[in-house]
Amino acid sequence: MAFRGLVAGSLLRRVAASLSPQGVAAAGCGGSVLESLQQQHPSSALPACFTLLRHFVAAPPAGAAAEAALAEAPPSLEDLLLPAIPLEQQERQGLYRDLIVPLYDLSRQPVGTVTLGGDIFDVPIRRDILHRVVRWQLAKRQQGTHKTKTRSEVRGGGRKPRPQKGSGRSRQGTIRAPQWRGGGVAHGPVPRSHEHDLPKRVRRLGLQCALSAKAWERRLLVVDSLQPAEPKTKVMLDNVDALLADAPRRSVLLCDSSKLGEDGGEVLRRTAANLPWVDCIPQQGLNVYSILQRDYLVLTKRAVDLLMERLRRPIKPCSPTP
Repeated sequence: MAFRGLVAGSLLRRVAASLSPQGVAAAGCGGSVLESLQQQHPSSALPACFTLLRHFVAAPPAGAAAEAALAEAPPSLEDLLLPAIPLEQQERQGLYRDLIVPLYDLSRQPVGTVTLGGDIFDVPIRRDILHRVVRWQLAKRQQGTHKTKTRSEVRGGGRKPRPQKGSGRSRQGTIRAPQWRGGGVAHGPVPRSHEHDLPKRVRRLGLQCALSAKAWERRLLVVDSLQPAEPKTKVMLDNVDALLADAPRRSVLLCDSSKLGEDGGEVLRRTAANLPWVDCIPQQGLNVYSILQRDYLVLTKRAVDLLMERLRRPIKPCSPTP
């Protein structure tokens, strides 16, 4: 149900929206619409969507053909999904295709491979979603302690500066009014919260877009562990330099399973504390702003597994869609 909602929902709506009205009128209904869509999008990323929808909207056969159609098993999920490919062979982005990336050690020697889920690491990159999530994060963490004094909060000004009439000058009641030097501020800032709401689905989509952007830019590395052999900053510096050997500059975000995990933990945070261009964060706290702030993202295999499990968990347990 979650796959059908993903494929037949956002993906088909995006292609159907680009279908011209003349094409829809000429195609008619049912399978003809699917054929028209495929003709207008020969290189579309939706072969699985077309196959699945054709299975749902096909005209019901009659007689013996109906019995044969009922006996025929529907296509499996493995037949509909695109096969996984190595990350180096990814020519188009946003196909929801599983990616096979090499698994490195801290000296960047390959020790295996890891499969990244296409529903998390190969979603279409939407800058508008990234912009909304970053603005939400920065507004949420803003302190909001700004404050200016009004005319009633400024010290002094209790005596009327001059008589009301007779001087030929303007009427004034206090020297702490906003128009006086040293007076209060009118309509100044007050302590408040700048936080605003953002749907959980948008937050999750923003994190998926940020991870997909790093994978598409080839700036995503997966290692077996981030815990250095010795709890020394020099050892950690050598490990990071080995991981970023081909990087134009040193700027990296290290992500482990947890603050007390065996793939990094407290040793990782102590050794990297004095490196200003290295940030450490557990997978539970991985966010869009931290990912976009650094050039490279290094994940442990344990963090990848926990991250995919968490992002695939339904936001509403009773909802049919994720």
